[in-house]
Amino acid sequence: MTNEEREAVALFRYGLIAPILNKHCDWQVYLQEICAQKHNVPYYGLKEFSLSTVERWLSEYRKWGFDELKPKPRGDKGRTRALSADDQEAVLDLRRKNMHLSMASFYEMAIRRGVIEPQNVSYHSINRLLSNHQLLRMSKDPSVQRKRFAYDTVNTLWQGDASVGPYLITDSRKCRTFLFAFLDDCSRLIPHAQFFFTENFEPMKTVLKEAMLRRGQPKMLYVDNGKVYTSNTVNAGDKMLKNGEQKM
Repeated sequence: MTNEEREAVALFRYGLIAPILNKHCDWQVYLQEICAQKHNVPYYGLKEFSLSTVERWLSEYRKWGFDELKPKPRGDKGRTRALSADDQEAVLDLRRKNMHLSMASFYEMAIRRGVIEPQNVSYHSINRLLSNHQLLRMSKDPSVQRKRFAYDTVNTLWQGDASVGPYLITDSRKCRTFLFAFLDDCSRLIPHAQFFFTENFEPMKTVLKEAMLRRGQPKMLYVDNGKVYTSNTVNAGDKMLKNGEQKM
């Protein structure tokens, strides 16, 4: 990290705590609000912060001033933290098989597959690991572009996926949301998408049902091997689609 980048991070941190320092807000409510959001941080990208982290910035600024908000130089430069050699190889292998994905999409996939845990491995750590192995950029090979399926009619193929969404404060608790969606391969139209507080079979079933009620029945579904897509109920529904039955 360069001195300019450290300065930019410190300015960002100061911007977050300034309303509290200047007494322009109810600090307890304000802390809850900023800790429930994702922030686009210079150098690091999208990040979430705990109450203890923001309170530490406040304390350090009050004691030592602006320079204390700058990230400390790392003593392990060139190595990726929180990932063992086996974990790194698993990430690299998954990336080599999914070069068509953007970094944001790949990071979310690695979390869903259980290859990494977001509380232990940051987006930037994965970004740095792939950069060190020249695996950062999306492939320009036409055979692995995002539109590698090319059906000519709607409802021939729907692609389904789930993604981690933002945190929301409900009943004074910070809850993570999950977005489930299906997309028609031909038209790129989204038959239905919806946020939920759980990532299991029931939300996926709800979204698929609503999508079919709105846009009809697809001939095929294309999903990954996540648990919500590999249950016995989904497999039975897939057989129904192939046999032309009208319900799942």
